[in-house]
Amino acid sequence: MRLAALALTLFIAATPTLAADPATATGTFASQTVTMAAKSAIAFRGKSSADQADALFVAVFNARVNADAVADYIDRRRVIETRIRDGETGVVYFEFKPDGAYRGMSYRFGPGNGCAYCAGEITSTVTLANGKLSGSLKGTGKERSVDVTLVVPVMTDDHGTPLPADGGAPAKAYLAYHAALARSDRAAVKPLLSRDQQQFWDDAEKAGKLGAVVHALAVAHPVKSVEIVQGFLKGDKAVLRIAGEATAGKVVGEVLLIREDGAWRVDDEITEVVGK
Repeated sequence: MRLAALALTLFIAATPTLAADPATATGTFASQTVTMAAKSAIAFRGKSSADQADALFVAVFNARVNADAVADYIDRRRVIETRIRDGETGVVYFEFKPDGAYRGMSYRFGPGNGCAYCAGEITSTVTLANGKLSGSLKGTGKERSVDVTLVVPVMTDDHGTPLPADGGAPAKAYLAYHAALARSDRAAVKPLLSRDQQQFWDDAEKAGKLGAVVHALAVAHPVKSVEIVQGFLKGDKAVLRIAGEATAGKVVGEVLLIREDGAWRVDDEITEVVGK
């Protein structure tokens, strides 16, 4: 689990220089009493919410989202749901066929205000060309109204060079982190974190909140068992797909590592429970 305050600064851009191009999405989306102004969007490939067919997704936000930070991960929707969407940052997913034809939408603004998958009600001029989804989505229905214009590059699925089956040096660093966290050895955990995470650790310690931070890390981590499923290396970044067992049950997820001063360090871990 990434330290929440640090995650906010990396994924939600405070200045335009770090932001996704503001022109990626403009307009509004309204559902019941909630109206969301579109300020940015990212596009990525995934599986349809309706039938698990190949699909293109455009996630539209009411904040300027740093697309590069999201692109470091394999499962972009998991990152959005875990690191970005909250009580203040809203997101609407518009779904398209691989050729750019509109299919449907999904969103969740709160209890009773959302849609797991809604088709129809939308007139789309969006097309896929030169790696971008561009055009407008318009529609007014009983529950919601849409008036959004998109110009969004589709993220690449090239995550870098595949790592060996055991995950190589990045996995070795992660497994050392896993062992230290599993035995609650704070002194061993800290140097295995990235510089940014170590700084956040120091700030939390000064504020008397380090116990809560370490607890949050451990709850999300597969402390009972973990295995490396797959890994990729791109420059000084590596991403690992993992599976294992946490206190809450069986989990899957991803780990982002950064090479600093010649050593691999854990920068983020995202997991989700998939069973007991």
